[in-house]
Amino acid sequence: MHLNLPLLDRLQGARSVLIAGIGGGYDVFCGLPIYLELRRLGLQVHLANYGFSDIAGCAHGTRLSPTLVGVRADHEDIYPYFPEYYLARWLARSLGEDIPVWAFHKTGAQPLTANYAQLVEHLAVDALVLVDGGVDSLMRGDEAETGTLVEDSISMAAVRTLAHIRTKLQVCVGMGAERDMAHAQVFENIAALAAEDAFLGSCSFTRGMPVVRQYLEAVREVHAQPFHDPSVINASVSSAVDGHFGDHHATDKTRGSRLWISPLMPILWCFDFDAVARRNLVLDVVQPSQTFREALMDVAHHMSRMTRRPYSRVGLP
Repeated sequence: MHLNLPLLDRLQGARSVLIAGIGGGYDVFCGLPIYLELRRLGLQVHLANYGFSDIAGCAHGTRLSPTLVGVRADHEDIYPYFPEYYLARWLARSLGEDIPVWAFHKTGAQPLTANYAQLVEHLAVDALVLVDGGVDSLMRGDEAETGTLVEDSISMAAVRTLAHIRTKLQVCVGMGAERDMAHAQVFENIAALAAEDAFLGSCSFTRGMPVVRQYLEAVREVHAQPFHDPSVINASVSSAVDGHFGDHHATDKTRGSRLWISPLMPILWCFDFDAVARRNLVLDVVQPSQTFREALMDVAHHMSRMTRRPYSRVGLP
């Protein structure tokens, strides 16, 4: 059984595809099944991540700028937090190849824009698939609750400047894993994208798919690293793939909180990026930012003056 990606028609003829985690942390792991499936189909594919790791201080890998490095598994070390390194190490062990995971330091939109332009040129990228672990990248900014949309918006602001990239897509996985979200309004936003023909379809991660089994293995391996902070989103998606439901905790990190594991979590929702970006009300706010803190403060100020859309909780908690 193979992953039945709704993106394949859009990627026909692409010579170099970049799959990039946009919200930080472990988002790149959520794109691993897509990466493995596109490789199986013979496409040239690369991985990148807008991360929380200390990329500027990284002493290893292929550095393209002070805040952009291709992390490799060519050394052995223990890090308290470095998902990109542990993914590169898993790729080297599992696929037998020295595959860099390109990592962007957590900057504002202006440095990230320059880094994206440099990486796209370096890899001759002509198609981008942006991956969000969770669904807050679908928030416009005027919802009753918006999750942590600043990181996603910084990445989206950078990517929308790449006008010469012919194909830009956005995918989300982990519906329901984020608790500070107006999920009814997420579905309202998806419906609005569907009305623009910008919702491209969905598919599910299941254990019958070899690429998903590899993804589960990679998540388990990085979570087993000593002193390493696990990913709530990927742990939740993995739990749902394994058939758990409700308040199931795969890591000690979530003990004491209430989870809502469900079959919605392993669904991959696929969209036209440009349409999602046009609907986002904070991209212009973060676009001039040099640092993440600057973007965060500007968005907080902007949203404090914004009229929020009212909603009632329907269907999801």
